[in-house]
Amino acid sequence: MKIAFFILLLLLAVLASGCTTAIPAAAPVQTPVSTLPNLTGNWTGPMQGYDEREGFTDHPYLTAVLTVSEQQGRVFSGFITFTSNSTVSTDNIAGVIGRDNRTLTIAEREGGYCSGEVLSPDEIELIYMQDGSPYSISIDSFKRV
Repeated sequence: MKIAFFILLLLLAVLASGCTTAIPAAAPVQTPVSTLPNLTGNWTGPMQGYDEREGFTDHPYLTAVLTVSEQQGRVFSGFITFTSNSTVSTDNIAGVIGRDNRTLTIAEREGGYCSGEVLSPDEIELIYMQDGSPYSISIDSFKRV
């Protein structure tokens, strides 16, 4: 009788420990943009960053306009124009949209690159990185013009 009671107690302990374990939480899923975004057009907005020569800055003297002139599927090209007082400089760019239809990666002809995200059909955020000397990094919050 003691053996049967011990086996029953052991069986109940095994069942209780299996039934009381927590269910692992599912990883949060980021909802991708439902369709491939059309990035063609002009984008502009403020920039904040750090520059080796200037330190922290919101680039108050600089206006940036990103122009996406062509897009074929997830690949696009165009140029970015910076205007500072009366000085204008333009740099060609090429980029890709990630498989999630949200992430962006852009290379600039004159050096530097961006990673970013499509926030809405008319808003993107880019993180610009320039290594070497002088180095800089900035957050560009662009809206479609």
